[in-house]
Amino acid sequence: MKIENNTITAVVDILNHIPKHMDSKTAIMSALLAGLIISSSLAVFFAVDHEDSDLLQCEGEGETWGPGIGPAPENCEEGEQGEVTTNTEGDKIADDRAPIIFIGNTNFSWGEPVLLTGWVVDEFPNSTTITASVYSADSIGTPSLVKSSSSNENGVWEILLPYDTPGTWAVQFMATDEANQTTTTEIVNLNLNYPIEDMVLVTLRYEEPKENETTGLIEGDLIHIFPESCAVEFWPQGQSTINGYVNASDGTFQIPVNVNTVSKKGDFWVTCGLYDVKTRNISYQLPIPDEPSQDTISDLDNDGIVDADDVCPDTPNDQPVWPNGCADSQLDSDGDGVTDDKDFCPNTYPGEIVDGDGCSDTQKDADGDGISDAGDQCANTPAQEVADANGCSDSQKDQDGDGIQDSLDQCPNTLPGTIVDANGCEITWVQQDSWLCQNGQGPWVKDFNSEEGYNSNTNGASSAGASNDNVGPWFQCEVTVNTQNGEMVVNSNGIPNHDFVSTRGCCVDEVNLEWHIPLNPVNDTNGGHNSANCPASAGRWECAPVRGPVAVSINGAPIYGVEEGPGGDAIALHFKYFVENRQPIDLGYCTGHAAGNNFHYHYDAQCSIWTPGVGETMSDYDWTKLDSTQHSPIIGWAFDGYPIYGMYGNDGNGGIKAITSSYEIERTEEGGDQGYNGISDWNYVPNTGDLDECNGRFGPTPEYPNGIYHYVSTPLSGSTKLVTDTDGNQVPMIGMPYFLLCYHGVADLDAQPSNGQGGGGGGGGGGRPPAALPTGANGRSYEYNTEALLLSEPVHIGTDYDVPIWLDLSITLLLIAILFGVGSILTVRRDYNIG
Repeated sequence: MKIENNTITAVVDILNHIPKHMDSKTAIMSALLAGLIISSSLAVFFAVDHEDSDLLQCEGEGETWGPGIGPAPENCEEGEQGEVTTNTEGDKIADDRAPIIFIGNTNFSWGEPVLLTGWVVDEFPNSTTITASVYSADSIGTPSLVKSSSSNENGVWEILLPYDTPGTWAVQFMATDEANQTTTTEIVNLNLNYPIEDMVLVTLRYEEPKENETTGLIEGDLIHIFPESCAVEFWPQGQSTINGYVNASDGTFQIPVNVNTVSKKGDFWVTCGLYDVKTRNISYQLPIPDEPSQDTISDLDNDGIVDADDVCPDTPNDQPVWPNGCADSQLDSDGDGVTDDKDFCPNTYPGEIVDGDGCSDTQKDADGDGISDAGDQCANTPAQEVADANGCSDSQKDQDGDGIQDSLDQCPNTLPGTIVDANGCEITWVQQDSWLCQNGQGPWVKDFNSEEGYNSNTNGASSAGASNDNVGPWFQCEVTVNTQNGEMVVNSNGIPNHDFVSTRGCCVDEVNLEWHIPLNPVNDTNGGHNSANCPASAGRWECAPVRGPVAVSINGAPIYGVEEGPGGDAIALHFKYFVENRQPIDLGYCTGHAAGNNFHYHYDAQCSIWTPGVGETMSDYDWTKLDSTQHSPIIGWAFDGYPIYGMYGNDGNGGIKAITSSYEIERTEEGGDQGYNGISDWNYVPNTGDLDECNGRFGPTPEYPNGIYHYVSTPLSGSTKLVTDTDGNQVPMIGMPYFLLCYHGVADLDAQPSNGQGGGGGGGGGGRPPAALPTGANGRSYEYNTEALLLSEPVHIGTDYDVPIWLDLSITLLLIAILFGVGSILTVRRDYNIG
């Protein structure tokens, strides 16, 4: 250990000035002074050396820990020790390192400003300059544009580029701090995407020539994003093309035609497109009148219908005819081979064999009540009873109007509007009955995190049924449901009703969650919503959050939106659609995992209604093990009050089928990124699957036999296209948005107390500490700490300096000793001079 030279010099100087003849008291005090100076110098030396520690780098989800951030977790390792420096104000800081730059979105839609944003991490972020050098295909060696910007005190920066034409550029970023240190050069692709130019829509009309003129006009309207790019033509049969004129300001057009020379039949052509040129042609006949033909004035069969309109030109004399010129003796409306004048069963189904009266077996009167079977609403009418025009006797009618005939109705006099079962009795099921884990009957479940190779969960009980002693991975699912103010108020501890795996975000613990679900959902008919995260809804319905809770499972655990923290599709990543090079993310059983103490689902969630078979565990779960012969039950509730059902539902023909999503992913072989960009990599294709833009539909269910709008858990898309995964396998397309993408009903997201997830929870597991997650503008927290990049909130990595009490005491004693020593030396000198 080295002691500062100035300290040693001071001590020697004091000792050299001690006279030989000074008394013992003065000598002792001088020695004490020298000792205190030496010990205090050592104390200061060790204090500075102790404080000068580097940050700790943690494994897992990209977290950085250091002094002032909080207690370091177990998975952090100490870095190499650096030197202590000072800032411009002279304050002691950690070693001055080069800045670190983070870059936000570089993919822009046509029409929006190209505003590059991000943030830097540096000791003095507001003194850091960010430089963006833009290279294009025409300027590979030299940047075509260089722009700079300074970050603010939080490290947030932005640079606006003057581009409005679609294209792709390479942008090189560099950040330079106050000490002229620079970041490692970051190069990213910048994309300004081409606009979507749909096929032009056309209306056509004809303007006759004015009096004494021969020029008519083909007119109409063109609906296109770039009407100024459109051109119109009329190609009359056997004649030259006639060009028209397009008014770019309003999309109207005109094509002049000479009625005396132009061929009436032809094709109308329109070509539009600024970047994506498309052509549409329409067969068009000019409504120019001809001289009347002989057929329009003659009537050869004298039935009163001119031959041009007479479908039956040989009608027998004196038989009445229909407007098409046919008598019943000439018609066979149902195509059964018996003319209408002899057909007693006029609506025979195609292909059925009929008798001489034109009746098939299905049209006969099987119960002999005088009503043909085709029109008989009550089969098997008792022989002694009289049927009405619908074929129903009194015992077969439905007097209470509940849909069950009186002879089968076990509960007559049902009140109007009451929902009944097949026996005509009121269904007593209510929404509260759909929730699991009520009344303390929830199962005990285990976090198999350690068994699956992750850190052990020590937040719960040591065994099933034991007290919560924060030593083991066992928890009990708990849910309570109350109704008030037209809502179900659901409180849960966030624990699912099945075994689970926390994965990297270890570890799950009991939290306090509260959900508000409307009992009587109301369709959203207002429109005008921001559709950035659900483009297909076109503003008709409110988009669900892309991250965080969008609904809640019947076991009280939240159901999350489509995207994961870095911005990719969490499920597309899980099924190896793309490589996540921004942050590692793992999903556990039933595609659920933990964000801190909060468990949640990203996909499927039907394991809440699945029971493992003999020899099976929850690790064996797959949606292919579900019962495909029965309508799936409710597995969750959306925040607009509409239920979420499992994947099997009615096929519309009395059967059961797997209900599928109507979204397709932009595949790699088609130039897409297969989920790397999250929702923006998916497109809604109507009628591809069974569901609408929000991933729901209206129809009857076991709980709502008269029908209700409901969402569906969709493991699969209805698209027949296969996707090539990162292992090179051809796999079926998954069913984004998995639960829902927008709310068909009115959803008050701000009224959800647990939209930011729950608080509470006990001791430490093997994962990251229970620190608060970043919170978004709407009050909800995010699952991954890289969300700080999206929020432009720099992570605090500064060092907090404290003065230990022992150092403070040493400095105080040193000052006292100096004062006393100076007084002693002055006394000695005075005595020496007198002597």
